Amino acid sequence: MNEQLFINEAIDSAIRKYIKCKEGMNEAELDSFECVVIRALVLIYGELDILNPFKINNEKNFNDNLKKFGLSETTLLEFKERFFNFYKNAMDTLAVKQDFLSIQKSLIDMFMLKKSHVLISDDEIEQFKNLLYTKEDANPSKFAFYSKYTPESDEIKNYYNNELFKLSHIYNFTEFNDLLLSSEAYQLAGYNFPEIQNKKESEIQNINNKVYHFFNIKDSDENKRVRLENAILYYKKYGSPEHSNGYVNLLLVLSMVATGLMLIFIFSVQFMR
Repeated sequence: MNEQLFINEAIDSAIRKYIKCKEGMNEAELDSFECVVIRALVLIYGELDILNPFKINNEKNFNDNLKKFGLSETTLLEFKERFFNFYKNAMDTLAVKQDFLSIQKSLIDMFMLKKSHVLISDDEIEQFKNLLYTKEDANPSKFAFYSKYTPESDEIKNYYNNELFKLSHIYNFTEFNDLLLSSEAYQLAGYNFPEIQNKKESEIQNINNKVYHFFNIKDSDENKRVRLENAILYYKKYGSPEHSNGYVNLLLVLSMVATGLMLIFIFSVQFMR
């Protein structure tokens, strides 16, 4: 193995510790922060993507592997800098507290990017969660690190849960927004739009039906959203929802009236001759 320093002292030392732990040569380091970081990277990217660049001392290869799920260059650079700073100043608890948090957040970001690209089992999700440092950690070595650097903090736990929730519900949010009508439609029908946004899907659907009814639009109308837009224009102009779904009919009636008046005018002119 090439003994030349790989990237920086922190990453080089951490990977060497991981290899020794894996080979049973230094199992006591398995739960050290440096080793846990590498274990998390291995879980996310696979062991070959982490160890092969180390063995050939190819930083570019390592960087490319960590960016394969879409990790930004900025996040990658911050991760490496924070890891190096933690390694250098680990004894200064206050100085590295933010590094301790930031490194874990970067790992969470990497994991969520992977989850958004490939299918991940519940077991793998649980494995990654168990590598994070929280006050619920049953591992005494890891809990000692948590207590030292972030005592009583729920920041990592909350960040992980929030990112996992957002990723798991992204499509539901899209569908929810598609369900909502325009704020103007609700307001004209006498509803408070901000309050509707906080209601359940079934409640919103029920209110939507009432809004359509308010504008005299049938539920079965395939173009009811378009008709609703026309009805809103009619309402704003004439101030009444009555027959608002007959917006087009109104134009037709006006056209017929105009045609009738024109015919009367023509006959009048002929008569006067």
